Amino acid sequence: MNIRTTMLSSLMLIISCADNTASSDLSTLGFYATPEGIISELQNRRDGPEEQFLLGLAYKKEKKYKEAILHFANSCFSSHRDLTIRLFPQPVHYFVKGFHFKSDYYDDALYELAHLFYLFNEHAYAVKFTELISKEEKALYRDALLLKARSLSALERYAEALSALAEVIDRYEDPDSRSIAYLRKGSILEKKSDFGGAVDCYLNIFALDVRGWQASIAAKHMLEIMKKNPIELDFKKNLLYGKSLYYAKQYKESASLLNSLKTGSADDPELNKSLVTALVRNNESGKAESLIAHYSAKAGLRVELLKAYADELWEMNRKGSALPAYQQIATAGIEPHAQDSLRRTAQFMEERKQAGYEKYCTNYITRYTDESAGRFLWLLGRNLIRAGDTERARRLLEESVLKYPQGGSSDECRFWLYKIYAKNGRAQDAVNTAVKMTVLNPDSPYAWLLIKQLAGQCTLAECEAGYDKALRDKDQDLALFYHTLLFAKEKSLHKRTGRMNDLRSSDVDQYRNLERAIVTLELSSQCGRIPAGIEKYFRVGHSAAINRELKLLPKTEKCRRDKYIIIARYSSKYHYAYLSAYAYLELLKLWNLKENIALMPEESMKMLFPLPFADCVARYTGQYELPKNILYAVMKAESLFKHNAVSGAGAVGLMQIMPGTAKGIARGLKINTYELTDPCTSIQIGAQYISRLFRHFKNNFHYMIAAYNAGAGNVTRWKDRIPAGDMDYFTEFTPFIETRYYILRTEKLLTQYNLIYGEK
Repeated sequence: MNIRTTMLSSLMLIISCADNTASSDLSTLGFYATPEGIISELQNRRDGPEEQFLLGLAYKKEKKYKEAILHFANSCFSSHRDLTIRLFPQPVHYFVKGFHFKSDYYDDALYELAHLFYLFNEHAYAVKFTELISKEEKALYRDALLLKARSLSALERYAEALSALAEVIDRYEDPDSRSIAYLRKGSILEKKSDFGGAVDCYLNIFALDVRGWQASIAAKHMLEIMKKNPIELDFKKNLLYGKSLYYAKQYKESASLLNSLKTGSADDPELNKSLVTALVRNNESGKAESLIAHYSAKAGLRVELLKAYADELWEMNRKGSALPAYQQIATAGIEPHAQDSLRRTAQFMEERKQAGYEKYCTNYITRYTDESAGRFLWLLGRNLIRAGDTERARRLLEESVLKYPQGGSSDECRFWLYKIYAKNGRAQDAVNTAVKMTVLNPDSPYAWLLIKQLAGQCTLAECEAGYDKALRDKDQDLALFYHTLLFAKEKSLHKRTGRMNDLRSSDVDQYRNLERAIVTLELSSQCGRIPAGIEKYFRVGHSAAINRELKLLPKTEKCRRDKYIIIARYSSKYHYAYLSAYAYLELLKLWNLKENIALMPEESMKMLFPLPFADCVARYTGQYELPKNILYAVMKAESLFKHNAVSGAGAVGLMQIMPGTAKGIARGLKINTYELTDPCTSIQIGAQYISRLFRHFKNNFHYMIAAYNAGAGNVTRWKDRIPAGDMDYFTEFTPFIETRYYILRTEKLLTQYNLIYGEK
């Protein structure tokens, strides 16, 4: 199978995946297909401006710039085309200025043409194309101004270039836009040997965001200026510059500059903290320790510096080296540093089961009353469960849920409390715990694991009777519990939705309000109008333009709400599963709602639990005899349906396959050339791997899914050490924390897909 055959086969499957769409669905092509696949599919269908624009983007990615110019030019008008225009700047410029009805992509095409002619060093025409673009308050016009400035600079028309950059700074208030403009302005001023002006620009960038990528570039530019043309700065500006060098990873230079500032400002806390962190990063921990020791008589400043020192080691993943410093800080008792230091010490020691971890966990529980105390109660209880001391464990878990009923570990505590109560014959306590879990932890993997188990133990008649009695007694929590059990038992969305009107849960109304806001694009008046023409980018799957425009929205909570409403609405409409699910999850947080599929409207559930790539999934689940929902659960757990996802460990694609694993599977399938970011390829290789693991572990889901995450060799060793009689026990005490939660999360998703769509 050659690469062209593989890509075309995968492409045709992808195109047919989106529900209720024809094979001409441009959004599916744009979001998922390779440039080669787009060109192959559209080369004989070039009638509309959308097709022309999408072809232009594809040819540009392939670096076939002449072809890209042809198609961008022909995307400018709604119906007028000329596929014979000479692909030189003058005739193309003349063509796009024609008197025809402009398409939605007119401004975008002009920008792309300007950029392509910029690449051909036709800077005068690049400027001319940018000057045709509408002056609307959107990111496209900002990028046009920035490109115009670059071309003007290349033409040595510096005054005009600086004027264009000044317009960016005046028009756009967001830090990204201004930082880029100041960076370009500084570069031009350097060319003009105005080094003082350039330094002022770079200092403006540091003031906007000293951690940003623009600041890193500016810091390196400024470093070169200061070497050749030193400019005197006051203390505040030098400190800002020194911090920028640190974030630009110029640790030696940062430490040297910050150390030079000690004269006259020796006790400045910000200076000393910055110097400590730079020294640690520059492998000069001894000097950092000497600096900290110098302030032994000033307890507050010493602890602050010691905390900066320890935090830096922690961030560098030298956690063991940070531990002695954290222990000193915790003992000193100066807040808030003592609390965070004790928390990290207890966390580190408990994870590694270092001698004395119980003392540190207990010390935290005694001294503090935040959610972390609830977690340490859980961790101590968990270790007692493993040791077989369930009575002492029960008391700790009860204390945790009593003091922190909605804490981050309350679901884990309740799940194991239920098991302890049930084993000890305390049936009513077990039921009460399950009810609380359903009400307070509806989004937890542990909750759905328990619901699944209880639904298997309860007959339909018993569940219905319990639900009816709870309604008569006006016990809303118990009614919600039995409602959820009935949903798990019946696997019927229709019956679930019918019962929801009986439940007096404010969450039901909130979910409906959220869905209405998405469907009707209910946006805040405080964030302005919808970014101009945003829907057109979804129509052709132009992810880069979507991100470009939405990044301009202010970072306030209301504007973040608007941003995710827009994304949820259009990504759902144009079948982009990743953005649809991601945006809805973000909206749940902004609405202060937990994910509870027992109460959510059906359309909302489909945003969270989509069925993308349906033909690919059907083909390979059929070939490898797998339930479709297993692939969807793994896809969602691994990548949230992001086809081009790449993990920190190097796993790639929808199914997050490691390249080494993929290579072995592809060899067995006789696939010589493949691309893991291609959705169907990822699904094929992932399905084959899951099928192989199922066979190896004799159809045990927990072992299979653990092996998918941690490797079959690890799971083989674990299952020999961990009793197999209770798979909940195996999951809980799987040695890798990541694998433990991966098993729980994937099992939850599989359960939910089965409830929403039926077991298939």
